[in-house]
Amino acid sequence: MHRSRVIVAAGVVVMALALPACASSAPAGAASMAGPAGLESSSLSSPSLSSSPLPSASASATIGSLAASSPVSTPTAPTPRGSASTSTGPAKGPVPLKTEGGLPVLVAPTWQMAKNGPYVAWPNAWPRPVRFLPTGSGKLNGMVIALDPGHDVGNGAHTSQVNKNYWVGFTKICNTTGTATNSGYAEASYTFDVAARLRRLLTKAGATVVLTRDRNTLDSYGPCIGARGAFGKQQHAKFMVQIHADGGPAAGHGFHTIVPANSGRGNTALTWRQDQVLAKAMIAGMKSGGFTPATYLSSPMQVRSDQGAMTVSQVPIVTVETLNMRNSGDASVATSSTGRQRVANALYLGILRYAAGI
Repeated sequence: MHRSRVIVAAGVVVMALALPACASSAPAGAASMAGPAGLESSSLSSPSLSSSPLPSASASATIGSLAASSPVSTPTAPTPRGSASTSTGPAKGPVPLKTEGGLPVLVAPTWQMAKNGPYVAWPNAWPRPVRFLPTGSGKLNGMVIALDPGHDVGNGAHTSQVNKNYWVGFTKICNTTGTATNSGYAEASYTFDVAARLRRLLTKAGATVVLTRDRNTLDSYGPCIGARGAFGKQQHAKFMVQIHADGGPAAGHGFHTIVPANSGRGNTALTWRQDQVLAKAMIAGMKSGGFTPATYLSSPMQVRSDQGAMTVSQVPIVTVETLNMRNSGDASVATSSTGRQRVANALYLGILRYAAGI
């Protein structure tokens, strides 16, 4: 593992060479792994600065009547503190600052900072959780679904807070910066955008959607992984989908999922079987949406014991590493509004498949 340096100059975050991965993916040939550094890895990470180009990712299958590729709308709420616009340029993809409206969640979220410690309120420095009511009626009527867009673009500007250790069934740091494309489009901005697109599809089908963060700005950070993991149960969600992108080897492309092992840590004994059912549904959805399982892994389902949010969760949970930002073809999907809509559509197909069976 390479450790990263985060430098803040004139309000701009510059990240030096680091481990080029969001999830520290298992090596090729390993169907499952509990590696030393997970989705919320043990050091802040950003992409390396070199990558060999590869052909584009596989073409999309026809999605039918799913929503068109519209960008995240201009926020209707007041502009949040600070701005994320300095961290990436227009050619690298949008940096949405805030979700489109939304309501406060019904249950004030809390988190546990220490083993056997009390549950306490989320700090004001974190993005706020947000709730969206159904906009239509369909296959998801009456269902509450939790979405967790990975990381936060401000994590790199708050290294002292993000690197603090907390209890998640074991001790782990609050969060990481995530990865980015070679051009500098941050995973945190990508996941925030995809989550907004996916949320629109889910609410149109009758679901209530709760999200762990309502903004993506340099002056906020987190939430910490323990809070993210506890969020779904607190909001009475049926399940949670964590949206991420990998920073795997540049020669490989494609998606994969991560589920917790039945490690005896935290709450994994409660959910691990259903987590795998959820992961299988998301894998099928991604394939139906025209995406290929990761070419650098032997299985699109990675079973790991080092994932903090998953260890804490008391509802079925899966992480979907939707593509590899270090691959030029996958990066072109991530930085395109059409590509991000394709990803949201595929995630939606997976959720429909899982919801039909519960």
